[in-house]
Amino acid sequence: MLTLQQIYFAPPQKTQLPFDTTKVMSSSSNGSSSNDNTTTSVSDTSSYKYAVISSDPAFNKTYKSKTKYADDFMTFRSSLPVYNCCYAVYNVTFVHQMKRKSAVVFYTWLPADAPAEEKDWYLANSSNVAKMLSHYDYHFVCTKWREFQQSVVVPKISKLLGDVV
Repeated sequence: MLTLQQIYFAPPQKTQLPFDTTKVMSSSSNGSSSNDNTTTSVSDTSSYKYAVISSDPAFNKTYKSKTKYADDFMTFRSSLPVYNCCYAVYNVTFVHQMKRKSAVVFYTWLPADAPAEEKDWYLANSSNVAKMLSHYDYHFVCTKWREFQQSVVVPKISKLLGDVV
């Protein structure tokens, strides 16, 4: 089985960029970056609240919350690049049929201002990156900021859960 460190993307320019999870910056629940040399494996989706995964190492980071049920959507959204595409993983908690639920959502973020080649590249490689994650429940492709609001994500998931039950 391949690891995230072994994935090589093939963007339209035919240059290959290594996808290195050892460069993912880890943050604590107070938002400060960890200054030690520990690394967080992006593939283990149970080890963090959210992760931002980009071909640009400056945007790569994971965030660990002190409480399992903390909703950090605003912090999550502020971590996403404004004009660049990326992948993101978020562990959302919500109430469905009077029970607390949790779901891991894998996002492909394609902002409107990103170059078309970059959007194509990220969209084409999203299934390969998703396969490298230990677990995810849903995959959403987002092109607008409002799609990252909990008030939009939770009804989508609840509807999917309602269709399955």
